Amino acid sequence: MRPVRAIVLAAGQGKRMKSNKPKVLHEVLGRAILSRVMDAVGALGLEHLHLVVGHSADIVSDFVRSNPPACPFSTHLQSPQLGTGHAVMQVMPALEGFEGTLIVTVGDAPVLQANTLAELLATHREKKAVITALSTVVPDPKNYGRMVRDQDGKVRGIVEDKDASPGEKLINEVNTGIYCIEWPAAAAGLNSLSCDNKQKEYYLTDLVAWAYHGKHIAETMILTDFREVCGINSRVELAEATVHLRDITASKLALESGVTIVDPSATWIAPEVSIGEETLVLPGCYLVGDIEIGSNCQIGPFTVIKGVVKIGNNTTINNSQVNNSVIGDGVKIGPFAHVREGNVIGDSSKVGNFVELKKAEIGHHTNVSHLSYVGDALLGNHVNIGAGTITANYDHLTKKKARTIINDGASTGSNSVLVAPLELGVEAVVGAGSVITKAVPDGALAVARAKQANVEGWSAKRKAGALAKS
Repeated sequence: MRPVRAIVLAAGQGKRMKSNKPKVLHEVLGRAILSRVMDAVGALGLEHLHLVVGHSADIVSDFVRSNPPACPFSTHLQSPQLGTGHAVMQVMPALEGFEGTLIVTVGDAPVLQANTLAELLATHREKKAVITALSTVVPDPKNYGRMVRDQDGKVRGIVEDKDASPGEKLINEVNTGIYCIEWPAAAAGLNSLSCDNKQKEYYLTDLVAWAYHGKHIAETMILTDFREVCGINSRVELAEATVHLRDITASKLALESGVTIVDPSATWIAPEVSIGEETLVLPGCYLVGDIEIGSNCQIGPFTVIKGVVKIGNNTTINNSQVNNSVIGDGVKIGPFAHVREGNVIGDSSKVGNFVELKKAEIGHHTNVSHLSYVGDALLGNHVNIGAGTITANYDHLTKKKARTIINDGASTGSNSVLVAPLELGVEAVVGAGSVITKAVPDGALAVARAKQANVEGWSAKRKAGALAKS
């Protein structure tokens, strides 16, 4: 099997985005457009990925270095931008000695699926083609290159919209900008490209006509769903692509994973999210990132889960937000809980309404049920945190945070403040309303509050005094 490399074309400016951010770095369901394209081509087991950059080249290159594909990669500057053929020419020096297949794709098609590219590659190999173009049929072909065929139905060329004749403009089978190209067989064709056209650019599409007239094999594969390969040129198209990717993901989860999504049109789930069977996802959820959710869970309604998150089986998260945390089996979170980054929540524990967690390690069967902040803390098993308990972890003078340790079986009364660094021993108890600044031994009761004083008859005296003044 001949090796495969990819060339991703990401040199465009994207003026219609009305943005100072490069077009390919805008996000679709939590991931940059360019990253989604690199994910799709990277799934084919590439030997190397060549990224062609142009406008905002430094920004795009820095992004890819920080968010690299799964294979070795290199960037190639196209300046000035003189067309898609010219873009591929910038990679030619790096292809010296390479013998294999090139997958060339636009960098702004975030819905492109890996299985589509795999099918294109298989078709290309089966037909022993020099070039195989991915085409699709669209309701409005304006601005697209038209696939022109001979009387036998063989593709004989691709004509760009600005160069098309009135008859060619009626064709609604269009080019997607995605190809398989055999190398070095196509090198001569690339070198022969001319800019003798209305845009004065070197069209990669002209390779099809070169192959056809040169008695090489030029093939096409027609993609049924044209929305999968729509490029992004405006924020309207960005929104449309996001909706389509959402719908594809919801269908896969329902059909392949046994997940119930009550209202797919009101639920946003990124394709990276893994969900186990019999899990119920209610409306208003937004799940983006490297998320793994177990079986028999209930997520939502109106729940946001972002980042790297792992959730066990039989867990419920209701009207809450979870970021970059690990949650065990049988956990109940919410409503209105905020699980920030760096938490580990043990099995059968509870994080209730208006609770905020940050960098908290919580054991099994531990409850933080109401109105509490637990940060930079280690809670053991079977711990009960009373309503309104706060771990005071930040020292305003030193600007440093300290840790609170609450051992197995300990409990705090309502409205307690635990001033870190602090440790509560096994089965220690903190009385309600206490401000605890010193360690509490195992099994001890700690009370730190002003002594209650009852003043008999105070209310009557107060009223009498008020009347006398009037």
